[in-house]
Amino acid sequence: MIKVYEIHRYLNDQFQYVVARTHKYTEEKVHQDVKRMNEMLSEDLRERGVRYVFAIEDMSASNKKTSTKYLRQQNKNPWAR
Repeated sequence: MIKVYEIHRYLNDQFQYVVARTHKYTEEKVHQDVKRMNEMLSEDLRERGVRYVFAIEDMSASNKKTSTKYLRQQNKNPWAR
């Protein structure tokens, strides 16, 4: 099971985007980074509702490689989807 740790940016309760994503660092290290990033936000941004959130994604189900045969077929016809 491969765990990928992510830092998400939220505006109030609305997800905006993924700020960072890693599997190299420990969960605790990423938690500390999120805490530090939230502390660095200006008062103005905090009042607007900007915040950073820690998230974990399990990559074991989506860790399948695309077959090379499929890739070769796609490369023959650049217009094929």
